[in-house]
Amino acid sequence: MYDLPPPPSYFQSCISLAAIIKLPPNPGAEIAYQDLRCTPEDRASIIELITTIAENNKIALLLNQTHLKNLGAQINHVHPLKFLSICLDSPTMKTNMILIFEDYFKRNALMEGIEAGLSREVEKGKLQGYLPHFTKEIGVPEGAIHSYVTAQDWEGLVRLLMHM
Repeated sequence: MYDLPPPPSYFQSCISLAAIIKLPPNPGAEIAYQDLRCTPEDRASIIELITTIAENNKIALLLNQTHLKNLGAQINHVHPLKFLSICLDSPTMKTNMILIFEDYFKRNALMEGIEAGLSREVEKGKLQGYLPHFTKEIGVPEGAIHSYVTAQDWEGLVRLLMHM
C-alpha cells in the first residue's frame, strides 16, 4: 500500500538523497550482464550507502551529506540492475530497503535515481537483455517481474523484489 505524502517540512528542502544516488547510463558497447562493471569496492560502497540511509534519521543524513555524496559519486558507473542486485542480495540488505521504503523522503530520493537509470536502459533497448541474468542472480523467476518492467513500474518492481 502506498503512503500519502506528509505535509511539506523543513527536511523536504534540506536533504536531497537523489543528489547522492545517481545511476548513470551504461556505455554504448554491448556488454554481457556478468561483465557489467561492479567491483568489490563498488559493492562495499553500495552496502554502506544503503545501510547508512536505512539506519539514520534525516538530521543524521543531512549532517553526513558530504560523505554520502562521495559514496554516490564512487558508484556512479554501476548499472541500475547491478545496483539493485546488491540492494536485494541478502536478508539484511532487503531489510534496509524496507526501512528506506517506510520513509517517504528516503524512498522517493532512492527511487528517483533507480527510475532514471532503469528508464534510460529501456530507452536504449538494453534492459530486456539483462533481465534473465539479473533475475537468476537474485533468485527470482523472470516471469514475476515481467509486468512491472513492461509497465515501467519501477517502484512496484523494487517493492516486489524486497519481499521475495
